[in-house]
Amino acid sequence: MIQFYNVNGELVNAVEASLKVTDLATLRGYGVFDFFLVRSGVPMYVDDYVARFERSAGHLNLDLPISKEALKEQIQALIQVNKLDDAAIQLVLTGGYAEDGYTPVQPNLLMLGRPMLIYNNDVLTKGVKVLLHQHQRELPEAKTINYLTGIRLAGNMKQQGAVEILYHDGQFVREGVRSNFFIITKDNIIITPKDKLLHGITRKNTIALAQQHFTLEERDVTPQELLAAKEVFITSTTKGAMPVVQIDHHIIGDGKPGEVTLLLGKLLHEHDIHYIESRKVMA
Repeated sequence: MIQFYNVNGELVNAVEASLKVTDLATLRGYGVFDFFLVRSGVPMYVDDYVARFERSAGHLNLDLPISKEALKEQIQALIQVNKLDDAAIQLVLTGGYAEDGYTPVQPNLLMLGRPMLIYNNDVLTKGVKVLLHQHQRELPEAKTINYLTGIRLAGNMKQQGAVEILYHDGQFVREGVRSNFFIITKDNIIITPKDKLLHGITRKNTIALAQQHFTLEERDVTPQELLAAKEVFITSTTKGAMPVVQIDHHIIGDGKPGEVTLLLGKLLHEHDIHYIESRKVMA
């Protein structure tokens, strides 16, 4: 159980943690966040996530109230005080308490412990279904707290037995609500979108690993190209490399997780293990 959160640098009991109702996160949905795993007590790829958190804040003209090094020290303290082994941490930076209800002021910084979401092994052996939806996120390069469209569609997604929604802008498919995506052509070329999306950390690791074994292209992907792919998979902090076998009513490939997807999932897992072991040695 998560007992403590960090609110503006102070450890507080999780059930008592709060912000004033005048925060712009509440009044206007103005803020950014990031989310990463803690595995075997190690904050996974923490440098990458903290750097992206700062970039997201910059897109909203918000400044971190502490240095990145101090932020990482407080993350480690939160892990230790909660005795986190396998869990997750969410960082949130809000617009602050705006007297006029509109203008960002001193941001509020939150660090919240979260239980780790674990997917059933069936997602790797059988694959998952996703849906297509036309939508372009505002400021797609920033991880903002605005998930209005994704949350609004969550009920429909569940009714259709899907685990994710991929956004397209009417011309190109960009990203998932909470994931990036990759396609594999019949020639085993791996393609993933480059622009107008949030650049995921798992996406970054997947690209680095894939380039060691395959030809990889970062470019626009049309809905038609997506549906014609031999394999499709989505990546995220909690999903790893999750095979997609159906998009709407269209079956991808032979309807089973493909060899390339499974290989990349294995390589990501090995990369994670190596990261954990190297950080434990450093500690």
